Amino acid sequence: MLSPLIFVGIAGLIGYFVSQNVQPAKVAVVIVNTQAPAKGLLSKAILKTSDSNIKFEAGTTQTSAEKALTNEKIDGILTVTTKPKISAKYVERSNADNNVDTSTLTATLSQLKLQQTAASLKLAPEALTALLAPAKVTKRTVAIENGKQVAKNDTTAAVNKAFAGVLTVFILMITMVYGSMLAQEIATEKGSRIMEILLSSVSATTQFFGKLAGMFLLLLTQIVAYVIAGAIGWVWLAKLDFVKSLLKQIDFSVLASQTTLIAVLFFVVGVMTYAVLAALTGSLVSNQEQVNTAVMPISMLGLAGYMLSFMAQTGDSPLLRITSFVPFINATVMPVQLALGHAGFAMAWASLGVSVIFLIGFTWVVVGVYRSNVLVYSDANFMKRLRTSFSIWRAEHK
Repeated sequence: MLSPLIFVGIAGLIGYFVSQNVQPAKVAVVIVNTQAPAKGLLSKAILKTSDSNIKFEAGTTQTSAEKALTNEKIDGILTVTTKPKISAKYVERSNADNNVDTSTLTATLSQLKLQQTAASLKLAPEALTALLAPAKVTKRTVAIENGKQVAKNDTTAAVNKAFAGVLTVFILMITMVYGSMLAQEIATEKGSRIMEILLSSVSATTQFFGKLAGMFLLLLTQIVAYVIAGAIGWVWLAKLDFVKSLLKQIDFSVLASQTTLIAVLFFVVGVMTYAVLAALTGSLVSNQEQVNTAVMPISMLGLAGYMLSFMAQTGDSPLLRITSFVPFINATVMPVQLALGHAGFAMAWASLGVSVIFLIGFTWVVVGVYRSNVLVYSDANFMKRLRTSFSIWRAEHK
């Protein structure tokens, strides 16, 4: 429970201290072949373009700038001339803390050159502004729902995509950790013969659902702890200027949508399905040494869904549409397909219905296999024990 919080906390602290220690690149501006009045105006114009990445320092000579660069007091020298037209040369230290993007320098000087050219052509500032005013383009985002165009906020797709991506990673983490934990617990109880004591007091069915209930209560505790930690961390994050500017661009109201509801339902059903699979595989082992073999099906299915969900973020394909209805895998694929508009709500609800029906049938089968196999100890390989268990189950239900 604590390891993800510790990891996020350390990463956040590292990012915070790195951002505090990052200083803008110091660039000395040397203006040559320019008369005094124009030189002063040009120097002021360049200084105004300083930002968080570049800090221009004017008023130095070429000799003093070269000396400062040699002593590593500045990161670079920008030498500017206005004859016959504005041009520049930039020299930078190879070991500078911050490298300057020359495109930024080019944009700065291009603007000054444009003003110089306009002045030579005797263009009024208003005429120059009107000449350079870009064409206005308005953008509207729509989604196709039930054959109709429905207006959407521009950030809807981005927020839904981010939410589906986070949910995919969370499902993978939960299935891996809790699936392994559940299989490990069952294998430990079988290997230490504690299982025989437990089943002398309760039925195998009660013990099976008790295991699942305990796992879900533990998962709920972990989620509540993360929510509390997130709320506490948000108090600090909300004060950062970067976060404030980011929040102004994102409409989080899109999270209260049908897409979010379906994604959460897929998470619940997906985790339950993987938990039932973990209980099945755990009951097939005889000791702790065989747990890795039992967890392998869980890991392979989880990774398959994880990789397909990334494929879904790059485009749609028949493979993704088919796997969106395959139990285990659709828990990660369908939320991404829905968030990106590759699948409609009708398809998502149908896929969720398939998952629920599969979960009910799969649980009924696994309970029978678990009940008949949980006290069986065998040295046979995993696949052989699995086939034998299902053969026993079929014989019992004929």
